[in-house]
Amino acid sequence: IFLREILGYRNVKLVDLYERMHDIERERLFVTLENLVSDGINWPEPTIDLEVWMLSDYHIIPPEIEEAGSITHPGRFGLFIPKPLIRKEDVFPKLYPYTMFQEDLNNPKYYELIKKFDVSDGVLEVLKSWAERSCKNENKCNRDGMYIPEQCKDGRKCALVLAPHYEDTKFIIKHIEELKFQLKVIWLGGKIKLGIKHLMSVYGTDRKSSKKFLVLHWTPSEVIDSKTMEYVPVTMPRCEDIIVSNNTGCKYELTPLLKYHAHEFESSQHALQSLLRVYFDTSGIQALIDLYDKYEPQILRARDETNLEYDEHAVSRYYNQIACEWLKTNEPAWHKWKPKGEEKEEIYIGGIFPLSGLGRAYLGIMPAAIMAQQAINSNGTILPNHKLIILKSDGQCRADKVMKNFINYYIMQERMIGVLGPACSDTVEPIAGVSKHFRMAVISYSAEGAFLSDRDTYPYFFRTIGENRQYEHVYVRLLHQLNWNRVAALTEDGQKSTEYISHMESMLKENHIELISNKKFPRDRGDTEMHQYLLDLKTKNARIIIADVDDKVAQVIMCEAYRLEMTAENGYVWFLPVWLTNLWNLSNDSPIRS
Repeated sequence: IFLREILGYRNVKLVDLYERMHDIERERLFVTLENLVSDGINWPEPTIDLEVWMLSDYHIIPPEIEEAGSITHPGRFGLFIPKPLIRKEDVFPKLYPYTMFQEDLNNPKYYELIKKFDVSDGVLEVLKSWAERSCKNENKCNRDGMYIPEQCKDGRKCALVLAPHYEDTKFIIKHIEELKFQLKVIWLGGKIKLGIKHLMSVYGTDRKSSKKFLVLHWTPSEVIDSKTMEYVPVTMPRCEDIIVSNNTGCKYELTPLLKYHAHEFESSQHALQSLLRVYFDTSGIQALIDLYDKYEPQILRARDETNLEYDEHAVSRYYNQIACEWLKTNEPAWHKWKPKGEEKEEIYIGGIFPLSGLGRAYLGIMPAAIMAQQAINSNGTILPNHKLIILKSDGQCRADKVMKNFINYYIMQERMIGVLGPACSDTVEPIAGVSKHFRMAVISYSAEGAFLSDRDTYPYFFRTIGENRQYEHVYVRLLHQLNWNRVAALTEDGQKSTEYISHMESMLKENHIELISNKKFPRDRGDTEMHQYLLDLKTKNARIIIADVDDKVAQVIMCEAYRLEMTAENGYVWFLPVWLTNLWNLSNDSPIRS
């Protein structure tokens, strides 16, 4: 939201990554950072990770990745006991050491303590209905989504631990195995708050049984740091006291929460400068958690399949609302994230204009584009952080020139966001076809060819005018209105932009209009051949003629039509493209002059 609405970046996407699980924390960290590196095949790739739990002794950072500082104060995992369940009559030490949950055969009161952290079968069945069950894929737990170690089987009591997502907290299995904790774990994923609320509703007021349970989570988080309920931490073992910490990492000690970005992100300097400044202090984090508490009832109802308001998609909408409200009420905090005094980033559009080779009427296209550039740059609300620059090159409506300009634009500028042009449909096709491989938009202001509307073949091609297949309906309605029931067409062979005439034939037949000839002439034809084509149309008594041709061909056709007395003065009607220059008949090389 900050990138979109404060900094003005429109193309911002959240990418969900579901990677295979890793037992070794260093492998997980490496894969997490590797996700920020684009391989050039799949797109879009994420370029920022705002919260990487970084091991203090981890140094294998991919060379394409850069650190951007901390996102907030360090965090840690731990076991927590809901404070409302700890009562005066409980015989607990002032601190709650992890040794409370290790079997002590010399302490007759040990099992009495463990029993207090176990739950009844009926309560457990409700929790199982919310279980995530991801651990079944690794054969680490039973079909109910629970991990029950050997020391908790055969009727022996163990303390129940509610955990969030399995991939985030599966390290607890190795810790239970090594330290022989009398703990059994059920993973509830995003529904952990539902499980906590259910257990509190059952045991919160039951002073007689004095039941309790454990929560495995991290802090800061909306679970442990919520003002709706306090938690008492269990003092966990030191990192050096857990051998498997070499694999799992030091989960119970303070861990830096860092931001990372790919090198490609540096091309957006305003976004990069903001990323470096983004930081949530304690009050900022608590404000977010307080907002979560506000929306928690709706979020829990949306996550509960048994509730009439169940809607998993609504959860993300509530999170967006939380973020939006935080931005509205914490402007002093995020105002510090905005870049200070940096010049606007320059972004480029490669212009391909017909500056030569065509009539003078085309020379107004480039000045119009420059006027649009100036209007955009003078309006601070359109591109608030960028300065748009349109580069100029001459395409001449020639395919080789257009392709050369396209390649030059691709290799010469880092912030080239797309190509404007070219003018002619047939010269657009080659660059529109390859643009999907370069992920560069091609926007034409005059290419009408219907074939370019194929989104599978040309996904990065766009245009500011309609396709010429719209003419089919215009011609049919116009001919019918004027009671003309015979029409002929004259086009250049091999031109895909004129294929709409062939498609139009069936529509003409349905409206009782005959296409008496669809004549196609070769590109290398001479004036003599054109004379013969028009003579053939005259022989067929073709009085209404559609000639979808360019300027130079139009000169030849009109010259021959004049000689064969096939002009409007002789009762003939010619339909010519609207984009033909109206000065062609005055050009020095016009055949009419000869």
